[in-house]
Amino acid sequence: MLKIEDFRALFGTLTLYKGVLAACGVSDFARILDLMADEQDFTEIIPVWSDMISTLYNKEYQGDWAKYINDLILFDNNYFTLECAKGSCDNLNGEIKSAAASDIDILTRLATLNCAEFKDLLYFKYPYDKDMIDSLACFNNFGQKLTFENIVNYHKSNGVGIFAKFKAFKYNSNLELEPIKNCDGVRLADLKRYEREQTIVVDNTLGFMKNKPFNNVLLYGDRGTGKSSTVKAILNEYHKEGLRVIQVYKENLVHLDALMRDIVEIPLKFIIFIDDLSFNENDDNFGALKAVLEGSLAKQPDNMVIYATSNRRHLVKESFKAREGDEIHLADTIDETVSLSDRFGITVTFTVPNKDKYLEIVREIKNDRGLTISDDELFKGAESFALSKGNRSPRLAKQYIDYLQARLELNLQ
Repeated sequence: MLKIEDFRALFGTLTLYKGVLAACGVSDFARILDLMADEQDFTEIIPVWSDMISTLYNKEYQGDWAKYINDLILFDNNYFTLECAKGSCDNLNGEIKSAAASDIDILTRLATLNCAEFKDLLYFKYPYDKDMIDSLACFNNFGQKLTFENIVNYHKSNGVGIFAKFKAFKYNSNLELEPIKNCDGVRLADLKRYEREQTIVVDNTLGFMKNKPFNNVLLYGDRGTGKSSTVKAILNEYHKEGLRVIQVYKENLVHLDALMRDIVEIPLKFIIFIDDLSFNENDDNFGALKAVLEGSLAKQPDNMVIYATSNRRHLVKESFKAREGDEIHLADTIDETVSLSDRFGITVTFTVPNKDKYLEIVREIKNDRGLTISDDELFKGAESFALSKGNRSPRLAKQYIDYLQARLELNLQ
């Protein structure tokens, strides 16, 4: 029977899944084995044990060691998992598949590790520290054991690495992909009276996902009309079919080339989402985005499409001074400032609703929520709410219904 201390040698044989050893919890476990092998005092082990258990004591794992290790296996990004995600596992040579199977066997054995057995080993190594060992917090083990076939099929369906666990990401200031764990759950059915605009974006997205010709899209229009919500809703509709969204802030557009290199080999489809896009004159990010859209020697990856939203049709904030400037070829400068929006193959315009359309949106949201209130009273309140805000929009309609629902449920007049 495999002994706990045997893992110290087995970890050295890992090849494809070597990255799992660097994870919190596993690295702590390995460190404890090293300390015991080096005959270190038990007091050296206590803080490392505490770190190992602390990794598991959270909302996601609730102390479950097996679930934690299984997730590390499923979300590891290596050559084997990448090929599985592409559906090419059967094409791998026997040596690679054998190495993967061996790694998986070691790690799934690690997942079945029993805390009581581990403490028994500590009792044996440190018989005079029994009381301190008894006081150590412990982990539980409820997760199911994974099989080689489980893992292959998981990657075929869910992708690889961090993209298998999350559907939305931010490209942060450190130029790293940061998962968005609490995504807006808006669905297309929640967005009322903009079906024509949504259909254009959805049809383009489906073409993109099915490897048909597609365009980068500029969603342009008034604030609060559902431009960003349309992109979020599309993600929620199609993420189970391999769609992911990466939000890139304007200041990081100069690094789009690096992001493209990171995702080009990932067998999923990525919307690069740029929200509220506009540029000041002489902005370096302007040229970077323009080159990616059309103008660089490097081709935009087939698994990437750019969706940008803006309240400005031409994206560049111009001053009268700039337009009247002293440049000899002024027309060329003006053409340069409008050229970026022209490089989006599709521009979808979202306009604010008139009064009737606004009230219809209010009524449809009210019906979805199952609120009991007459249309006359509903419309009177909605119009008063709009007048107090100075505009009408789908966002405002939702805000009014949120306000109304709270008052109804609290029995407020």
